[in-house]
Amino acid sequence: MTTIRTGTDLAAVEDVIAGITAHGERYLSRVFTARERADAGDDPERLAARFAGKEAVLKLLRPAATDAVPLTDVAIVHDTVGAPVVELTGRAAELANRIGCDTIAISLSHERGLALATAVALTAS
Repeated sequence: MTTIRTGTDLAAVEDVIAGITAHGERYLSRVFTARERADAGDDPERLAARFAGKEAVLKLLRPAATDAVPLTDVAIVHDTVGAPVVELTGRAAELANRIGCDTIAISLSHERGLALATAVALTAS
């Protein structure tokens, strides 16, 4: 049976700025891949949208409480025309494979200090 799964998240840009201010490179490398940072130009608004995207994807994947999924296993990057796409590696890719999910569509937005993301996928379970 094919199922539609969705995930949505809202992130505050000020929280990303606070993370960068408090922890600098350690925060950035723990949360974002090098490609995400390059695509976003390290702009806090764009990084917040990617953070919301990661959280939306994880909500869609529904890991168990015991599943540790590093945030860098979910990357929100640009395709060749600049649209956001989801790339999964490691544990996140395993979870997607387990539910029969090949592709996750993502939509990002940011305005007035908030970033929103919605992820949608068709799965086999």
